Amino acid sequence: MPSGRSLPPPRRQYGRRVAVVQTDKSMHQPLYLLDGQQRLTSFAWVYRPESKADGRLIDLRFDVRTEEFVNPSAVQRKDPLLIPVSTLLQENAQFYQVLHKAGVPFDDPNFDAWTQRMQKVNNIRHHQIAVITYESDDYEEVAELFARLNKGGRRLSKGDLVYSAIAARWAEGLDTMDSFHQELQDSNFALNREAVLRLMSLLAGTGAHHIKLIGAEVDEAALKEAWQATERALRFAIDFLKGECSIPRSEVLSSPNVTIVPALLLHHGDGKLRPGEAQLLRRWVYTAMAFSHYSLQVEGKLDAEARLIKSREGDDLFAELIRRASGPRSLDSALHPRDLEQKYSTHPFFKLLYIAALRGTARDWATNIAISDQPMNTGATIEFHHVFPRARVQGTYAKEEWNSLANLAFITGQTNKMISSRLPAQYMPDIASERLTEQWVPEEQELWSLDRFPDFLAARRRSLANVLNGLLGLPRYDAQAAHLDTDELPADEELIAEDPTAPTLIGTEVQKLRTEQGVEIHAVYEGRRTDAYYDPSSRTVTIPSGPGRGDYETPSAAAVAVVQAINPHINPNRNGWSFWTVTATGQQLQSIR
Repeated sequence: MPSGRSLPPPRRQYGRRVAVVQTDKSMHQPLYLLDGQQRLTSFAWVYRPESKADGRLIDLRFDVRTEEFVNPSAVQRKDPLLIPVSTLLQENAQFYQVLHKAGVPFDDPNFDAWTQRMQKVNNIRHHQIAVITYESDDYEEVAELFARLNKGGRRLSKGDLVYSAIAARWAEGLDTMDSFHQELQDSNFALNREAVLRLMSLLAGTGAHHIKLIGAEVDEAALKEAWQATERALRFAIDFLKGECSIPRSEVLSSPNVTIVPALLLHHGDGKLRPGEAQLLRRWVYTAMAFSHYSLQVEGKLDAEARLIKSREGDDLFAELIRRASGPRSLDSALHPRDLEQKYSTHPFFKLLYIAALRGTARDWATNIAISDQPMNTGATIEFHHVFPRARVQGTYAKEEWNSLANLAFITGQTNKMISSRLPAQYMPDIASERLTEQWVPEEQELWSLDRFPDFLAARRRSLANVLNGLLGLPRYDAQAAHLDTDELPADEELIAEDPTAPTLIGTEVQKLRTEQGVEIHAVYEGRRTDAYYDPSSRTVTIPSGPGRGDYETPSAAAVAVVQAINPHINPNRNGWSFWTVTATGQQLQSIR
C-alpha cells in the first residue's frame, strides 16, 4: 500500500503509523492513521504473514466452492480446496498451479469458475481505501477528533491515541508498556492509561497534558527514558500506598491519579523519604481521596503539584500539598458528623473507612479472624453489611438513612448470610464487644432497636467522623465548637463550592422522575445539548456520551466538565444546580434538591 506524502512543517500527523507492509521503503514520511488501524493491520498480517512480530501466522483460508473465508480447524486444514489467502494475494499468483496442486484437473467443469473466484480475491490488492487527511497543530483538537471518530466498537480515549503514537516512534514501546500494565494487573494494582501517561508526561518534561507526548520533540530516546522513569516511580508509589497507606489494591483509590504525587516525590528522592515525611505523604493521600481532589481539572492540579515538588521541600511542601488537596476546606477544619449525612458506599469516605478497618486489624463478627482484603477462601470475602438489615428498615425509614455510611460495616459474606435479616437487638448480643468497637458500632444496646434507628445513625456518625479525622490528621470533632460547612476557596484554585444548603430527603414527586439510570437531565451550552442522569440519593451526575462524558460527584463538577470540553479557553466554573435542567419538568435541577 503506498504511503502518504509528508506534510510541510510545522504541521504534524497524529496517531499510529499505517501498519500495512510495503515492498519498498518509501521516500516520504507515512501519514498517521487515526481510525481503521486494527482492520488494516489484520489485513497486512494476512497479506504478508512474515510481518507479524510474534512469528505466529494467521491461517485464513478461502473456500473456492462457496466463496467463504474460513479460519480452519485442524481437520479443515487438510481440505485442499481451502486455499490460504496469503497465497492468493501474492503479486504473481499462479491460479492454475494452485488448483492443479489441489488436485483439480484442467478439464474439471469448475476449473474456470474457481480460477475467476481466486482472481477476485487477488484483486483486493488494488482496492482503494478512502482516506481523509486532517491537518492541525493543536494536540487537544486532534485528540478530540480522534475520540469522536471512535464511536463504534470499543470506545477509545485520548490515552489510546497517545499509546498508538508512542508505538509509531518506539518499535518495542507498545509491548513494553503492555508488559508493565500486566505486571500492575498481576499485583492487583491496575491503573488506567490516562493516569500512567500523565505521570510519564510529567517525567518527560511536557507537563501533565499527556497528549503533548506525541509532539515531534519527544523522540524515541526521550520516550524510552520517560517510560523507564515512569515504571520505576510507580513501583515506588505502589509499594508506599500498599505498605504505608494500607491501600491493598487500586480499586480502593478514589482516583488512579492519586498515585502520581507519591510517584513524583519518590522518584525525585530516589525512593527515599526524610523522617516524618512518610506520615505527611500518607496524610496527603487520604486527604486527596476524601475530598475527591482529582474530580476535575486534573492536569492543571498535577502541573501545579509537580512545580511545588521541584521548588519546595520538607514541611512547607507537604503543608501546601495538603492545603490544595483539602479543596474549599480550611487546612485544620475537623469533619463534622453532618458531613457524613447522605454519604453512601460510593463515596470516598467509605473507602477510607475500609482502609481504617484494615489498619486497625478489624476482625470478622462471627469468626473473630482479622478481615483480609484478598482471602483465599471465597466465604471470607469482605462484604459491606447493613447493620440494620435493609429488609427491616426500608419500609419505615428513607433510603438516605438505611443506605448511608453510618449503617454499613465490613464482615465476611459467610457472616452476612448468617445474620440475614435479623435486627441488631437480636444478633449483636452474641458478638464480642471488641468486634463492635473495632467498627465503631455504638455499645448502647438501647440504640439497637428499630425505633431508635435514627439515634443509632447519629451516634455512629459521630464516631465515624473522628475515625476520618484521625486518618486525615484533623482535630477531633468537638460538639461544642462552631462548624463551618464551607471555607474560603484557595485563591489559586478554581474549585466549585456547592451551595451549603442541605438537600431535603427525596420525596415522592422526585421518585416519580426516576428512570433506571436516574433522573433525566440536560444542559444546552454554546448551542449544544448534553444529556445526563442525576441520582438524587448521592447527588451524582453521569454523562453517558458526548462532551464531558463520565461520572461526577456533584452537578457542578459535571457542568465544569461540559464547559471545558466545549469551550476550553474560558473559566469553566459553573453552578450545576442552575446549569442542568430536569428534562421531564423543564425546571432547573435545584427544583428537586
